[in-house]
Amino acid sequence: MTAVFESPRRIADGVYWLGGCLSAFGQGEEVHYHVNAYLVIGEERTALIDTGDPAHRAVVLAQLDEALAGRTLDYLVPTHPEIPHAGNLPALMERFPQATVLGEVRDYHLHFPEFADRLRAVPAGQSVDLGGRELVLMPAHIRDLENTTWAWDSGVGVLFVSDGFSFIHDVPSPDEEADEPAHLPGQCRLFSGEMPEPPSVAQAAYGTGRALYWTKFVDVSDAFTAIEGLLDEHPTGFIGPAHGNVIDDVDGMLRTSLAAHRAVYQGRGLGQ
Repeated sequence: MTAVFESPRRIADGVYWLGGCLSAFGQGEEVHYHVNAYLVIGEERTALIDTGDPAHRAVVLAQLDEALAGRTLDYLVPTHPEIPHAGNLPALMERFPQATVLGEVRDYHLHFPEFADRLRAVPAGQSVDLGGRELVLMPAHIRDLENTTWAWDSGVGVLFVSDGFSFIHDVPSPDEEADEPAHLPGQCRLFSGEMPEPPSVAQAAYGTGRALYWTKFVDVSDAFTAIEGLLDEHPTGFIGPAHGNVIDDVDGMLRTSLAAHRAVYQGRGLGQ
């Protein structure tokens, strides 16, 4: 796989979509796979949610320089200690020596002992003031690891959901293997509403059942009830997943994702 560079995309005022795509070939066709990070810029401080893949280290650093426009990075908020989410943390901590790692950091001192004095535990429900906007740490209702954390930007209403709400755009044939939510060249950095067609339940179910294997054994109805409550209390215009397109049709994607999770749990997801 190779890294594909793109400039950061401005989602809304003070929020930028960073990271890149990995490129691979399957059945003779090139496909891409998003690994996203998000920069929130307040009047006084800045925060980066997730760090991108180490394959994108140079890309992420260049994107940050462009989006920060001379400002520094104050906070790093990896959603959990897995390579696509925290793999660039050492390089970022070295580039920004004043930056602090925030969130559910219970085991980060084991992964990054050299930065143990720059870890700050911020439990779900608490917020960080960026100046003119707050970044609120949220419980992750769909999670990969136990200490996964979501976040919400109060400035323009963007919910950052780590491994939640990703989908594969083209469901492979039964004899193909695809474990990640892939898309075609030319579809990088598009909002979900800019894609040629909205994601189907089958596409969402295919990606969900493989990226989050536990969903085959867990009824997530209660989790989606909690998500609906979260969205009622925190108005959200965009959802930023770590993998997949930024979602600008929040209500539509919520319905699609719930149906996909139910299909996986009931054994009706493709390839189940």
